[in-house]
Amino acid sequence: MKFLIPIALFLISISSVFGQDKYSFYMDLNKISNDLIEVTLETPSIKESKIIYNMPKIVPGTYQIYDFGQYVMDFQAFDANGKSLYVNRLDDNRWEIHDADKMKKIAYWVEDTWDADVDELVFEPGGTNIEEKENVVLNNHGFFGYFDNMKNLIYELNITRPVDFFGSTGLTNITTTGNTDKFTIDNYMDLVDSPIMYNQPDTVTFKIAETSILVSVYSKNKVAPAEVLAKDIKGILEAQKEYLGGKLPVDKYAFIIYLYEGVSGSGGSGALEHSYSSFYYLPEMDPARLSGFLVDVAAHEFFHIVTPLNIHSEEIGNFDYINPKMSKHLWLYEGVTEYFANHVQVYQNMITPEAYFDVLMDKMATAESFKDDLPFTKMSLGALDAHQDQYMNVYNKGALIGLCLDILIREQTSGKKGLKDLMLMLSEEYGKDVSFKDDELFDKIAQLISPELHAFFANYVEGSKPLPFEEVLAKVGVDFKTDVTIKEVGFGGATIGFNMETQRLFVMDVADLNKFGKKLKIKINDEILAINGKELTLDNLEDVIIDYQTNTEDGEKVEILVERKVKGKIIPVLLKAKAIQTEATQDYYIAINPNATEQQVQLRKTWLGQ
Repeated sequence: MKFLIPIALFLISISSVFGQDKYSFYMDLNKISNDLIEVTLETPSIKESKIIYNMPKIVPGTYQIYDFGQYVMDFQAFDANGKSLYVNRLDDNRWEIHDADKMKKIAYWVEDTWDADVDELVFEPGGTNIEEKENVVLNNHGFFGYFDNMKNLIYELNITRPVDFFGSTGLTNITTTGNTDKFTIDNYMDLVDSPIMYNQPDTVTFKIAETSILVSVYSKNKVAPAEVLAKDIKGILEAQKEYLGGKLPVDKYAFIIYLYEGVSGSGGSGALEHSYSSFYYLPEMDPARLSGFLVDVAAHEFFHIVTPLNIHSEEIGNFDYINPKMSKHLWLYEGVTEYFANHVQVYQNMITPEAYFDVLMDKMATAESFKDDLPFTKMSLGALDAHQDQYMNVYNKGALIGLCLDILIREQTSGKKGLKDLMLMLSEEYGKDVSFKDDELFDKIAQLISPELHAFFANYVEGSKPLPFEEVLAKVGVDFKTDVTIKEVGFGGATIGFNMETQRLFVMDVADLNKFGKKLKIKINDEILAINGKELTLDNLEDVIIDYQTNTEDGEKVEILVERKVKGKIIPVLLKAKAIQTEATQDYYIAINPNATEQQVQLRKTWLGQ
């Protein structure tokens, strides 16, 4: 047994000579000072005499230059004896360290991005938050960096937290000693892909098929607990599971939700997708109001597990955090994802086809404010610079490209396959760890489905032709028209708004009342409770209004129940009049064709899931 001692000493000696082959980061959430927190790193072994430490200029999914290094200050490097090494800051995001082969440790302080004094705040779902004793959001690219050519080493995060805090994340390789959590991550790309939120826990866990789901909520005023929001998330996940063939393609997924009070610093709210989680920054509001918005956003972000997280080009798979190169396939990454987020709801009978057609018409109308003759692939390549002002069209025209492609695939396969089937085929072909070449994707899709799709991509995605909505929708027995004059019954010329406090529709203005409005005797500030006996709720609001406006015949009796203030008292008042239809011009018109052929009807059923 005596020989064990010198061998152990020899092993320790070997380790001290050659150093470690991983990044070991340390952070103590109990030691926050003025929204600043210190980060220390036991460095991996460095052979070069000089090396550059990088913080990201941009991260995947944001499509915006943010320069996360600008939030780092007091950067220092040390040798094994604690002696400072010379550091030259090259720019906002890079530090050149001299005598790097002697380096054992670096240390620096980080300011959070949510309330920093900068010209343009980071969109919060991709930023960082430091609130002492309240909440810490670790979007890890805002705290931790990498050395040149060393992104593929193991990352170890050692986070010491307040004893009553919990770290919500999609990560699974976690060990806890006392109040220190140790996260082990395979490489820098996976680190950036894995946000963590620390606060007093408000969490719910459940399973969908074989997938473990975590819903974690921070709400300072506790207006919407995780237990309530989890019901909406569970509903959309059940629909997505069926939509994707009966299972979800991940073992664990975390919905990390921060509900803010007041006004968003960046002026926006929303979410950012990751492989095993998504981070949400949404306003504090009544859960009933938050519900519909959360479902739409959660549906979009969760579908990102398919694209680009499991289907992506080399530009995404080997992302350059300092000098990013854009892919030309934003129509796929964001457009198809947005299409799925809406389509799953009609396909799984969560909304009616008519409500879904309204979604499509809204996207068509919004897309008009962008350059329709700009090829979508060209826009994608210039999304960070030349065509940055066109990027938001990915959620409009990008989704409509997905619509057309879905129907064309169903036509080419006699309804046996759709766009979601193509995505699953591409996932099997590539997957999370294999990237496709940007110029080869269209050929691969045509190979998997039909050569006929070459013309669609050439004309409408790489080319500048407007999308052929009338031709494509006709294939599934749906009429499409533009600039249509329609007759409908409205609210008599009254301007209708939404009261945020009572969460009801109300009359904002009666200056332009027509004959019908005058007969109704509708008044300003009337709050609408019911139409023709149908109570208005947040869940049925859109459907009831659409049904009333489009299906009420001229001369038909109309009853609108309102709540009105009369002599200081709030009382219900029933307004009655015979309907008077008025003509209105509608930019887009989409409706089921009652004279569709049997073949068109069958193809429509495969598209709408009927």
